[in-house]
Amino acid sequence: MKSIYLLTVITMIFCACNSGTTSTGADSDLAGYETEKIAGTNVIRAYKKNGVGDIIEEGYVSNGKRNGTWMTYWENENAGRIKTIASYSDGLLNGPYLEFTNRSQIEKEVNYANNMYNGKFSQFKFGRIEKEINYKDNVLDGKSIDYTSKGNKQKEVNYKNGKLDGKWMTFNEEGVVTLEYVYKNGEKVSGGIIEK
Repeated sequence: MKSIYLLTVITMIFCACNSGTTSTGADSDLAGYETEKIAGTNVIRAYKKNGVGDIIEEGYVSNGKRNGTWMTYWENENAGRIKTIASYSDGLLNGPYLEFTNRSQIEKEVNYANNMYNGKFSQFKFGRIEKEINYKDNVLDGKSIDYTSKGNKQKEVNYKNGKLDGKWMTFNEEGVVTLEYVYKNGEKVSGGIIEK
């Protein structure tokens, strides 16, 4: 039941993020896909199956371009489990993109705008946050945080327009800052070891 709820919420998020783009992506190549037209619309559902008949990829195409949610699935003993969920608008990645392990644990979350990283990029290990990075138009911008296996901050760095800008800190196991530098426009201006 939880997975059905999670899938419903994720689909709603993707649908909400699929409007307002002005750039257009390449036409979708449907070679190798089975297709079915959605009655009363110009939308086509496309899906690809493996040799044993399991669906391994599916999504929607309108005006010759990927639009809406596209999903890939694990194969063999993990058949039916979601591998990736991507959101497209006019053939371009727009909105959240998620990757899952074959045990259905989240592995990566990326936010896109017109095929570029835009917003938070997160990596996970065994379902726990490992790294969070912020991007603006494919360039590092904002906080970048590394976490320990227990979920505590290990390192925090600030970027502005792709350059170090602001505090660069490391933390001990108790969460206390042990090393701190200050950067301005990519240049270190102060800092060092923090004395207890």
